[in-house]
Amino acid sequence: MIASLPPTSLCALLLASTVSAVAVPAFSGSQHAQVPIKSQDHSQGYSFDPLLHLPGTSPYFDAVGFGLEHKAPEGCNVTAASYLVRHGAIYANDKEYEEYIKPFLWKLENHREGWSGPLSFMAKWQSPIEDDKLEELTPSGAIDAAKVGKHLLERYEDLVPNTKRILADKKSRTYDTAKNFITAWPHNDTVEIVRVTKNKSGAMEELIPHKSCDAFSKEPGAEQQATFINMYGASVSTRLAPYMPFQLTPKDVVGLQQLCGYESAIKGERSEICAVFTDAEWMAYEYAWDLKYAYMVGPMNPLSPYLGFPWLHAQSKIFQSINENGKPGGSWPEDQRFFLSFTHREVPPFVATALGLFNSSSNAREQFPADHINWTRAWHMADLIPFLGHVGMEKMTCERGAVSGDGPGEFIRFIANTAPRPIPDCQTGPGASCPLGDFEHLIGKGAKKHRDFHKVCDKNKENKRKRD
Repeated sequence: MIASLPPTSLCALLLASTVSAVAVPAFSGSQHAQVPIKSQDHSQGYSFDPLLHLPGTSPYFDAVGFGLEHKAPEGCNVTAASYLVRHGAIYANDKEYEEYIKPFLWKLENHREGWSGPLSFMAKWQSPIEDDKLEELTPSGAIDAAKVGKHLLERYEDLVPNTKRILADKKSRTYDTAKNFITAWPHNDTVEIVRVTKNKSGAMEELIPHKSCDAFSKEPGAEQQATFINMYGASVSTRLAPYMPFQLTPKDVVGLQQLCGYESAIKGERSEICAVFTDAEWMAYEYAWDLKYAYMVGPMNPLSPYLGFPWLHAQSKIFQSINENGKPGGSWPEDQRFFLSFTHREVPPFVATALGLFNSSSNAREQFPADHINWTRAWHMADLIPFLGHVGMEKMTCERGAVSGDGPGEFIRFIANTAPRPIPDCQTGPGASCPLGDFEHLIGKGAKKHRDFHKVCDKNKENKRKRD
């Protein structure tokens, strides 16, 4: 390869090699892996981690986002915040278990011999999934919930202690997550967890909008996902065939990959299965689920903004009421400034889609081909919906604006798994936040555009329109 380089390139390559050999100190420990000044090479000790690429099935982790400071920008103070949190780790999603994991486990039990190489451990491996507890919160899920609860307490030490009421969907996994989440709060015995079982004041439309929408279905994206899974799954099956006693179907491949996430989340330690697959195979798995979620709960589903705006509109009204009356309004306690709701994996993507938080730009709709990976997409659901994944909005009072440098003002900033996520249509404030007035206008415009929630969600009316 060197022989094919022109003389100038060859000289530059040799010079670079000499300089790096002289100037870069020996790598002396993992604590230096992310220090550019002392990095051994341009990768700075980078190591691929599959648990960061499992949309919907990974243990919780903080997202990197765009590199914006996680704490409030200098000169800013968070005066109110609202969060929508997915439940903690469960043993398995029932549909995924039936479609992908259970068929593989059945074959495994009937083929305990013949495993070798990278799969030799499978001869004695036992599934950690308990069939009768599929969608229940796991012990490690409860522990992680408390850790994230402590993190938010530390992040909002002036706001959380006045929180007297939080909301949770009626499912046991969301309620149990909420109950464990607040154990890290010193005043947890005074916090009321309200289970939302009826659509009182539109609460269900805010917390679990897809359950209030008859027209919503989990089927969109299934065909595209199956096409992509069949393509990459066949290749994985061929590669692993020499090490196992039966041939993996593409769905078996997905089931085995899902067990990496579920076992890690259940046991609280990395599963051996995670090391079976190559980086490229994990990226294919990630794309298969990003593809599915894009069509089901993301930008490829026209219902998504309708299902995301009820929560956005409700929180915007709370912040406005605090500004105007010094009270959050509704059924919230007067002095509460931190608002917390627990829901399911579908809902944070609805909110993100309504604001364009995971879009490449505010106007361009990303493409999701089923025959190859769109590597440049911004839609990465691993960064939004691990177990305990959350989206939050902060109201900040700042000494001055960012772009104009004008006087004091109020701004809104969105957070996804602790990392700030700028709104594509509004990011001129400190830390790429949105001026409060502009945000209220944006939400008002979006709420008006998507106000026909019941009209678009009425399945009978939708079917009638199609027939007509």
